[in-house]
Amino acid sequence: MYNLRYHVASLVAVFLALTVGLLLGTVVAERGTLEDQSSTLVSDLQKQFAQIQKDNADLRSGLERDRSFAEDMVPALTAGVLDGKNVVVLVNTGRSNGLSAAVDAIEIAGGTAVVLTQESAGMGLDETIPEGLPALLGDSFAGQSTAPASEAFKDAVAEAIATELRRAGNRPVLDLLIESDVISSDSTNDIAEVDGCVLMTSFGGQPDDLSAKIAGALGVHGAVVVGAEATSQVTGVAAESVDRGFSALDNVDTPQGAYSLVWLLTGRASGYFGVGPGTDAVYPAVVTGG
Repeated sequence: MYNLRYHVASLVAVFLALTVGLLLGTVVAERGTLEDQSSTLVSDLQKQFAQIQKDNADLRSGLERDRSFAEDMVPALTAGVLDGKNVVVLVNTGRSNGLSAAVDAIEIAGGTAVVLTQESAGMGLDETIPEGLPALLGDSFAGQSTAPASEAFKDAVAEAIATELRRAGNRPVLDLLIESDVISSDSTNDIAEVDGCVLMTSFGGQPDDLSAKIAGALGVHGAVVVGAEATSQVTGVAAESVDRGFSALDNVDTPQGAYSLVWLLTGRASGYFGVGPGTDAVYPAVVTGG
């Protein structure tokens, strides 16, 4: 015979079964919903990624077109504006970043670029003073035959080099420094006076003080001085040139930088141009003619 206890146990079993069924059904339903949501999310992300890829490709193509246009336009804008001008480019040994771009910009504009390459920081005057150099600088430096060189001696070297570069003819101090392997040059005696100077010299990531002294002396003697560096290597030359009162640019290895360099060397613009902090603009205002 079935008693009350049996019926109660049966009812409890039924309710437990219903509860378990409801729980399982809810889990299955929620799992299906989550799977649907995940599929939708993945699909949306895939679409967004595909759009980003397309946008990047379009942007890259646009940038390439803009660069090609700039590369074609800069020579047309600068052609002939440096005709008859000689520009000395002061660099350090091993320099590749921006040097060829600077030389190309000068020559495309009709100028003559003369590269003077400094072989060591401060021309090594703190370690060795080339024999005969003190005598060329005057009687007041006759006693400066051993290193390290005094600041006055370095100033005299910078002044002598600048004076020689600003005139045609013999250049005894430069010749001695070249013969002593302190400086190397692609040309010195075959050019007339220098009209402009591009300062790029740095060692160990620091601008070279003696090279800057030469540039400053050239400026005093009437040459146009421009500090330059490339976007591919920060040397601090551009910012320090501005601090010394020169115009400068930090993107000489770009079409905009080539335009800026030529315009600064002609005196048609002044200031600090490029893409780094503190610059006035990417490039000077485009002006044709005149």
